[in-house]
Amino acid sequence: MVHLKTLAVGLLSLAASTLKAAPMADVSERSDAVCEVMVDGPATTAITPGTAVTGLQLALSSTGAVTLAASGFKTLINYTNGGFGEFSFCNYYWLNIGTSAHSYKPLSWGYNDQETFNWSAGPGQIVTALGTSTYSTTRKFLACNESAGWVLYLQTGNDAPPSTCVETKLQVATNPTV
Repeated sequence: MVHLKTLAVGLLSLAASTLKAAPMADVSERSDAVCEVMVDGPATTAITPGTAVTGLQLALSSTGAVTLAASGFKTLINYTNGGFGEFSFCNYYWLNIGTSAHSYKPLSWGYNDQETFNWSAGPGQIVTALGTSTYSTTRKFLACNESAGWVLYLQTGNDAPPSTCVETKLQVATNPTV
């Protein structure tokens, strides 16, 4: 009887230590479906009439490039601290301006990484890069036909990449696009 009692206490002790050591679920992980339902927002569209990119939307290409595409982001946009962040799959893709010796500046999507704080935009407004120590305020973008599609650059002067490029402006719609 004593051995049975010792065995029972030992099993209870083992069960308790196993429960304490069990991994906890990461509460920061959320279902993409939940986030997608809650974040419909306006598209950002190229608006220069008579160009090949008119009506195309700001997008993330399969290569990660900032592009214009027939169907782009249609999600909640975050303008916090001069940023321009597109919400997708429970994360923000921040539109960042890179550096270049050329007047056309490369753009990139920062996955939860906001590096550019000088965007001015809002519903119904034209997207503007406010001036910095290296360039003046501009609303001009270059959409260049490259292997990733219509790749976007911020245009701060007059030169352009060697590919076929179209100058355009981007405007945030006023209503969510469904």
